[in-house]
Amino acid sequence: MKGLTNAIILPKANKLKLSDVSFDAGHPGDVIVKTIATTITPGLDRLLLTNKPVSKKVLDYPIVLGSEMIGQVTDTGSAVSAVKTGDFVYTFKGSRWTEVEAYYGCHAEVVPTSEEYVLPLGRKPIHRDLLTGLLAYVISAIEKARPDRSSRILILGLGSVGLMAAEYLRTMGIESVDALENFGIRGQLSSARNIAMQIDDFTGEFNDSYDIIIETTGRILLIEKAIRLLKPRGQVLLMGNYEVLAYDYRLIQHKEPVIICSNITSVENLQASRTLLEQESFESEKFFTNVFPVNQFELAYRIALDSKEAIKTVISWI
Repeated sequence: MKGLTNAIILPKANKLKLSDVSFDAGHPGDVIVKTIATTITPGLDRLLLTNKPVSKKVLDYPIVLGSEMIGQVTDTGSAVSAVKTGDFVYTFKGSRWTEVEAYYGCHAEVVPTSEEYVLPLGRKPIHRDLLTGLLAYVISAIEKARPDRSSRILILGLGSVGLMAAEYLRTMGIESVDALENFGIRGQLSSARNIAMQIDDFTGEFNDSYDIIIETTGRILLIEKAIRLLKPRGQVLLMGNYEVLAYDYRLIQHKEPVIICSNITSVENLQASRTLLEQESFESEKFFTNVFPVNQFELAYRIALDSKEAIKTVISWI
């Protein structure tokens, strides 16, 4: 299963290009998926665009972006059992590119991948299926913090991750969720209760109030400013993309916070996410703020990265 397909690539830092890219999916467990739609992940893509890797993996240009895709299987290897030709799937990694590096690698007209990177949907996909990976990421992180219905939680940032965290906590029956968000329009979309635009808007009565602070912005220094709001020995859950964890320990040590890092999403998390989305446990359409055809990918990226209204920006490949 070799071929050539259109893909959005980063040939170098700060440069996006729609280009023909070759692939070779010749392993028995490989799958070819025809793309219907992908989404832009602003926090991750912004770092990659500026030549800042988000893992220990070194950036080796050119790279193919994209970690959220819905599509239809067009071919499979001889050992593939979970899906068959014609099945609709959620795909989170394209792993069989040649001559380019896959940094998740799903922004392409056809995605060559392995069976382990596709999740069967069992029906025709709809918009909300593009949220499968985001919700799974949130499920994985919140499981690590183990909140209960009595927990009081503060979310820093109501981008796609923070907004989804608030929605998932609500499905768990946790009502005491507040948030910090600079852009008022994002606050209007959220199910959080008290929403501040600046950290100083949380007056002294909020000091020592929160069992868990969830950081989703990628701005680690917010922890220093928010630490007064955390209960002693409370938890700080890191859900942003960070280059360096450079906070001043002297400013937080008096609270003895438990710092929780979360990065790994399991197959079980993805399956739980699929189930929740199918149950329509929360309003998913509000996440989708823009849809662009693939020939407007540059505009799509500009909106996704720079617009305060943007939550999930979709690129249509059909």
